[in-house]
Amino acid sequence: MDITLITIAILILFAVVFLILFLFKSVNKKSFKADDGSVFDTQADLDIYQDLYKRTKPLFDVNSEEASSNLVLGFQKAFLTKLISDGFPDLKSLIKYRKQFKALSDLINT
Repeated sequence: MDITLITIAILILFAVVFLILFLFKSVNKKSFKADDGSVFDTQADLDIYQDLYKRTKPLFDVNSEEASSNLVLGFQKAFLTKLISDGFPDLKSLIKYRKQFKALSDLINT
């Protein structure tokens, strides 16, 4: 009976120690917050996100842009509307906008 009690006490002690270590690690974790509320672990990731956010923000304001303009940052409004809300239901529409996808990929990866 004494061995069982000692074993339980040791297990509880280990559990408490691991809990304290976990809480201490999570409290000391430094994070970086973007203007839109996104959280990043490093300043470099935050800087990359902020730069990309500034460059691509007009893409998501398609409806507020001037109605006569067909291009936003070099992208067709029809492509941006499908990208944001409608989606691409079949391969035909993906192939139709393949150059637009390539340009979007280049914009994001540069």
